[in-house]
Amino acid sequence: MSEIQEWPRIAVVGAGAVGGYFGGMFARAGAPTVFIGRKHFADAVNSKGLVLDKLQGQERISVTATVEVSAVRDCSVILLCVKANDTSAVAKQMARFLQPGAIVVCLQNGVDNADRVRAAANVVAVPAAVYVAVSVPEPGWVKHLARGDLIIGPRSKVTTDLANLFVRAGISCGISD
Repeated sequence: MSEIQEWPRIAVVGAGAVGGYFGGMFARAGAPTVFIGRKHFADAVNSKGLVLDKLQGQERISVTATVEVSAVRDCSVILLCVKANDTSAVAKQMARFLQPGAIVVCLQNGVDNADRVRAAANVVAVPAAVYVAVSVPEPGWVKHLARGDLIIGPRSKVTTDLANLFVRAGISCGISD
């Protein structure tokens, strides 16, 4: 008999195209996922669900969304998807709500975001290279156009566990040495 693994609670901070796609994949796989984004996104998702329009078809996923960064409180994995210019400010806002041992995965453009998160929030932060083409035709609707994979690093127990978590959610994830 196989053992069923529980999902950690996932928070998506910056629920736009990238956050909507990767968070949507976790929610679709059954992970308890909360989306933190702008009011128009939160309102649309809370009333109609998140539409994940993938290459293989479209589905509507029932998820919770909010504008409150305090929603990271009970989450052990945070997908940080804000614009790079907002990284330090958002990390400072999140810092007082993060639980001990929380891991922030930086799904952003730029190479120094994880360093900025560590400096602002004193938390484990993992850099990622994101390979996905997605758009948001309207609030709460994520249109997947190409790819959808990640490379995280450097190799460690934390990144190995994270990569396995992404793979469980149907997301190809490699680890850079």
